[in-house]
Amino acid sequence: MLLLLPLALAACDRAPTETTEANPTATQGEETEDAGGTDDVSLAVTGAPEIAAAARRRLRARGPEGLAALLDAHTETLTALAEGTAPPNVEALRDALDTVAAQRDAHASGLYWHTDLDAAKREAARLGRPILSLRLLGRLDEELSCANSRYFRTVLYPDARVGELLRDRFVLHWSSERPAPRVTIDMGDGRQMVRTLTGNSVHYVLDAEGRVLDAIPGLYAPLPFRGVLEAALGTAERCAADADADACVRRAHADALTSRRAAWDANATTLGAPSFDALLATTEPPTVDFPSALDAMPLTIGKAAIEVPMLDVLARRPTPRPRDDVDWDRVAGLGARFATMQTSEATVALVALKTGTSLEEARPLARRLVGTAFVDGTRNENVLHPRVHLWLADEAAERGFEAFNARLYRELFLTPADDPWLGLRDPNVWDAIEDVEAP
Repeated sequence: MLLLLPLALAACDRAPTETTEANPTATQGEETEDAGGTDDVSLAVTGAPEIAAAARRRLRARGPEGLAALLDAHTETLTALAEGTAPPNVEALRDALDTVAAQRDAHASGLYWHTDLDAAKREAARLGRPILSLRLLGRLDEELSCANSRYFRTVLYPDARVGELLRDRFVLHWSSERPAPRVTIDMGDGRQMVRTLTGNSVHYVLDAEGRVLDAIPGLYAPLPFRGVLEAALGTAERCAADADADACVRRAHADALTSRRAAWDANATTLGAPSFDALLATTEPPTVDFPSALDAMPLTIGKAAIEVPMLDVLARRPTPRPRDDVDWDRVAGLGARFATMQTSEATVALVALKTGTSLEEARPLARRLVGTAFVDGTRNENVLHPRVHLWLADEAAERGFEAFNARLYRELFLTPADDPWLGLRDPNVWDAIEDVEAP
């Protein structure tokens, strides 16, 4: 049952300014160096460390053209990566592409991301496009960013049709909410496991002035993600031409909320699920200043499978079930199984590369990832995204990026920026360790 797909899907199938003072996670030197010559595509990979770093900065300063030049110069190696036969010296190329694109695993997506919102706004105004701005814990150009953003890099961005939509219709930007908390498990024999804990990510659709047009919270599978992006593009185009753009945005979200309510309530009884309004009530803002990470964790089904076991050990009590208590596997229904069969070969190849397995060995795991993303997206589209619609349909809503993002992380993701411990520390419980202090 494809309850999560927006009405625009049928058509589909035919932040703060980043300076070193304001945001220490900004990529240094973005769009500040003079463009280099054609030798940069070679030096970025084969040069000595300082020479390679300078060449990569020059390529990045050229924007998407610099990334395209680097990709075009190494098509043979990239083809080998896609076929699961990567040469042994491929890491230098991967590092170069990740630096120029400002995205880890950029060889699989070929996407260029701004890390300076002002630069993204200028480009959006020049091209007449909206901005797709990813907000995440950690950095998109590092391996251990938050779990959802790792899924984005593996499941969403390598998908050919998602990539085409992002590349051709949006200006891409990312920024970091805060570092992603990490847990290291020392096995005592020299082996260690390092994993991230808690946190969530959101794709904002912004106009060229940086105001929020929509916010797509959490993880989706490729097909429904294209659907919500197409719907957001429709809102952006209609409202840009409307004399009262603010009223146009409010109407779009009021209509989306009405459509979502009708679609859900038409099937709720059959599914044994609560009404839409009861579902929406589960996302009411918390009544405590700093919600526990145990409350925030169940917001994301796929991420919870990775992080909940470790969090349960740390907390010494089980993570509670999501407040909606809906069988989301049943709601997703055949859609999830269909999504797994549409898993892109680029995702399979990336999973194989990261797990050190063959394409055939990686394919079942990649399909499970896509199936999990579909179930996650089903819940996000029916629980979290409606809360965004409700906010943006309100005439009093603040659509500025900073204010809206602060509200979303506090009230929807339950991870307020002013909680130094991100819900991981209970002030009422002392763990008998003297040297733990707030920053």
